[in-house]
Amino acid sequence: MSIGFNQIVDIKKWQKIQDHFSQVLRVTLCTVDKKGTLLTDFSSPSRICEEVMRSSLKGMMICKDCLKINYEEKEKDWKEGFFCKAELFYFFSIPLKVKNQTLAYLLVGPVILGKPHLEIYKKKIQNLDIDFERFLDALREVKSFSFYGIRSIIELLYDISRYICELGYQNLILSGLFPQASQITQRVHTFYTERLLNALLDVSYDFVKAERASLMLLDEEKSELYIKVAKGLDKKIIEKTRLRIGEGLAGLVAERKKPLFIGEKVEDQLIKSRLINPHLKYSILLPIKIKEKVVGVLNISSSQKPSENLSSQNIKTVDELVRLVETALTGLS
Repeated sequence: MSIGFNQIVDIKKWQKIQDHFSQVLRVTLCTVDKKGTLLTDFSSPSRICEEVMRSSLKGMMICKDCLKINYEEKEKDWKEGFFCKAELFYFFSIPLKVKNQTLAYLLVGPVILGKPHLEIYKKKIQNLDIDFERFLDALREVKSFSFYGIRSIIELLYDISRYICELGYQNLILSGLFPQASQITQRVHTFYTERLLNALLDVSYDFVKAERASLMLLDEEKSELYIKVAKGLDKKIIEKTRLRIGEGLAGLVAERKKPLFIGEKVEDQLIKSRLINPHLKYSILLPIKIKEKVVGVLNISSSQKPSENLSSQNIKTVDELVRLVETALTGLS
């Protein structure tokens, strides 16, 4: 059965979610159909694309049809991204799918992978008759990612988008079969929410290359956090762990509603008193919130010196991953 993206997703609601994604990542986003026609407005349009690249006739000619590309061809290796037509920046086209049918694409970019090569930029920009100082000024707004950082982000964006599309599709089917199917719809919503949280744990765990990770959810009736899914933890620990709000490190993060990073040296006596496992020396704990209400805590930890895996920049990336999921859950709640 052939269906359109706007049949299963409310475009106005999707635009808000896309805008929030863009604010979290500080990257331009838009959604197009399979022919490259815009389905949404640009979220945080890039000045370097909208103004600078179009400030000369040569630049305008190269960039005028930047959305008109062979998306089906790009989809074969969508995680790798592709250079824009000016060969200056990377873009990613994330397929938005239902039942293995691609309905549209979420475009991410322009972005820089690694450090910008200014000499290469300078030569290409001068050949396009564009003022290089003006280009450099706008270049500061283009976000730079590590290869693993952008890969983690686009993989999670894919999972989130698939969650939203599949949820919309199931709601469409259920509303046709059972007009009063609110309880069934809620169970479907819960099912996809849990899948999305599992995806968050998997992507964060792989990105940081942690030894242990867990995602705790809040049991509202008991006001307790319990482990919903974990990696590297003993089954008995998963089954028995229950923390009240304010109890333990995860409970403290839930109470404060703020992320916590624990390194080799811990000065805070309150935090030090809650370090019950001496082997785990490095941890990231982040609250998961829906409309500012804490619904869970993501905990990633390691006993090894983190080198670059738990760097401050990578912690920011994990925080971005969490906030992307929060945006999706908030937008559809």
